Amino acid sequence: MRKPSLHIAILEPSRIICEGLQTILYQSDLDCRVHRSETLEELMELLEITPLDILIANPLQFVNREKEIRRIRKQHPSMSVAGIDYGIIQKQSMLTDLSFTLYDSVDHIINLLSKLDKKNREVGLQKNEDDNLTKREIEVLTGLVNGMMNKEIADSLHISIHTVVRHRKNITMKTGIRSQSGLTIYAISKKIVSIEDIDI
Repeated sequence: MRKPSLHIAILEPSRIICEGLQTILYQSDLDCRVHRSETLEELMELLEITPLDILIANPLQFVNREKEIRRIRKQHPSMSVAGIDYGIIQKQSMLTDLSFTLYDSVDHIINLLSKLDKKNREVGLQKNEDDNLTKREIEVLTGLVNGMMNKEIADSLHISIHTVVRHRKNITMKTGIRSQSGLTIYAISKKIVSIEDIDI
C-alpha cells in the first residue's frame, strides 16, 4: 500500500470541527493522511513518531504557549501551520503561515492548503539546490544552531548519535563552515532558520 504524500494534523478539541475538516480533506484531491490531536501535549507526542507537513490548529491552543510553539517550529522546520480563524485572537499571524475561517468554502480551504503544500515543496527543493543539504542535514543544522548537543539532536530526530556526527561532518564538508557562529550565520542567510527563532 502506497504511503500518502502529505501528513496533516488537526489540533482542535472540538470533535465536530475536527471530523468536518477530516471529511473535507479526505474528499479532496489532496493525497493525505490526517491525524488528530486534542491538546498540544498530544501533538508533541505525535511529532515524536510522525513527521508532519501541515498542522491545522485552533489558535486558542497557542494561548500562553508561544515558547512551546516556537520550539516545535524550530524542531520541525519543514512543517507549516494553518490557523483556524475564529476572530478571537489577533496575534495568531506570527505563529501561523496562513489562516482560514470555518465559514470559508471547501474549495477555498483546500486551495489554501494546496498552496501551502506547494510552497513547502518549493522551499525544500530550493534549499536542497542552494546548499545541497539533505532534509535530515537541515534538521541537524537547525538543532546545532539552537545549541542542542549531539545526544539531544539524536533523541529529537530518533536517530543514533553516530548518525548525527555523520550528518555534522557532511554539513561541514558541504558548507566549508566549522564554527557554531558560522553555521548560525549560514542558516539565517539561507533562511533555514529566522533570527527571531534562535535561543540566545
